[in-house]
Amino acid sequence: MKSIPIIGHTRRLGAPQNWNHETDGLCHTLEILDTPEGFMVSAWLPTAAEQERIARGAPIYLHIQGVRHPVVALAVGEVSEIVETESGK
Repeated sequence: MKSIPIIGHTRRLGAPQNWNHETDGLCHTLEILDTPEGFMVSAWLPTAAEQERIARGAPIYLHIQGVRHPVVALAVGEVSEIVETESGK
């Protein structure tokens, strides 16, 4: 999956402190929309290969680092919510 710009984002998150791109992998900036209900919302698009697997019934996994599970939600947006970027990606 690839994170994408989100309409009305309120901030951008970068790599965590002490993140090493060589050993920990590439960490892109993530746009976040902070909601009045206390959620941080980010937007993601599956790759073509992931779309095919989802269409065949493959599950979508949520990964959370830590030992206590926070309140989370997954939702499907609308195509009209996709923000076009200058690069067209």
